[in-house]
This record gives sequence, C-alpha cells and structure tokens, in this order.
Amino acid sequence: MKKLATKGAKSTKVVWTLFVLFVPFVAILSAQDTTSIPLKRFAVIRVNQQDINRVPNDLRQIFADPVPDAEVVNSLKDATARAGFTARLPKSDKTPQFGVVAPVSEQLKISVAELRAALSEAKAGDVAVPDSWDGVTIDVTQRSGIFADFGGFFVVQAPIQTMSVRSGFPMDQFIEVLCRILGMNAAQARTMRQTFTATPIAFFPIPTRYDMDVHDVKLRTGTGTLLQNGSKQGEMALAWSDNDLTYFLSGQLTEAEAVSTADSIQ
Repeated sequence: MKKLATKGAKSTKVVWTLFVLFVPFVAILSAQDTTSIPLKRFAVIRVNQQDINRVPNDLRQIFADPVPDAEVVNSLKDATARAGFTARLPKSDKTPQFGVVAPVSEQLKISVAELRAALSEAKAGDVAVPDSWDGVTIDVTQRSGIFADFGGFFVVQAPIQTMSVRSGFPMDQFIEVLCRILGMNAAQARTMRQTFTATPIAFFPIPTRYDMDVHDVKLRTGTGTLLQNGSKQGEMALAWSDNDLTYFLSGQLTEAEAVSTADSIQ
C-alpha cells in the first residue's frame, strides 16, 4: 500500500488499483419511468487491466476509485457544512484532519455496437445484446463525502451511491454481459448475475497479479468486506455500509483493530 496525495495534506491509499463496479438488479418492475437503487453491499472480483480496457469507454465510469482525492478543510464543522451531513467518527485519541470528497454525477450511455464488439474481442460471441438496449442511459449519483485522516488510518464516508435506469431494463442481463466482457466464462457470469438478482451490490475489481486475502467480516451494522495482501502484511482496507452511509477504512491495522474501529463509529 502507498500514500494517497490529497490537495495540501497527507493521506493513504491501497497499492492495488481499486475500481468500483456499482451494479443493481431491478427485481420488480415499477410503474415509474426510472428505477433508483441504493447500493449497500460490497464484493470483489479479480480482473486484468486488459479486461477492463475492453469495456466501452462510455461505460468505464462504472469503475471508480473508492478513495478519490479530497479537498482539505480546516475542521469537522467546515466538512459538515460542505458535505451536508455530520460525519460519524471512530473512537481515537488522535485529532483527525478532514477533507471533502466531491459528489459523483455520471450518466453512462449504452452502445449496442460497442458491447457486441467488446464481446467479440473477449471471445464471447455466444452472448446476445438486444437492439433495444441502444441508447439506454444509467445515472450514477452520490452526494459529497467526508475524508478523516487519523495518521495511522483514514476513513472515507459518503451517502449511499445510487444507480438509476429506466424501469423494465434487464439490469441482471446487462451485468452478465459486462462480466463476459471482463473475461468471465458463462458459468461465472451466470453466478454473478444471480448474485445481482439477490441484492444490489457494489464491486471492487482488483488486478489478478496481486496476491490478495479478501473475505467478509461481521460488523455491528452488518457485513463488511476486508481486503489485505496475501501475506497479511502492510495496510488493509475495509468497506461496509449502514442505513444511509457507505464507509471505506484503510491503514496500518490488524483485522481485529479494523473491525473494532469500524464498530466504534457513531
């Protein structure tokens, strides 16, 4: 892991490149024109950079850094005023330095021709992409977040990200297509589709060249996803959510310390 540079202050960032794939499944069609899904769960998939490069350019904003640069502010009061919510902080003897993370507002547009070309490049020509998908837009939004750097670790928190798409669009099938573009075989992609069907989930694709230990941990607010080097040395990361905020914690902590720190947030 290595340090993350923010505007004017020191913070930290994992050595592997984390991209976040936010993909909801709309299980029940509604009468509204658009369905908006909060993305509360986290999971990891292992991919190579060339796999991500096959994803059409207009859809790559689906992949995002969970620890974007933060603009440093003078105090928690300033961070609260800028972000529009009060940060929930872990117990610590250290006084944190605060920053504000910019909001997310992206519109992704599907091109059927580009999806078909990407599938062909991935040697997944058996996958069909309906003509009716052409021009469908997916809106990804998240309000500003707050970055709190405690020196030995940091916590980023923000209101839960949402993804909106027209009602009736088969998001599960779309995600199965993306999984095949990312190099998964038919069985793997089908399993991922079933996972999406069960619950809206946020994905962290991580390059396969890294030896990683990734597993779920039990937290006071539910289940979190813990990521660390296979050697269990160096920094680790923990991602989770509660009813209205998502959290990303990283630093020089043991698994027990990371869980205890997450559980102390209030």
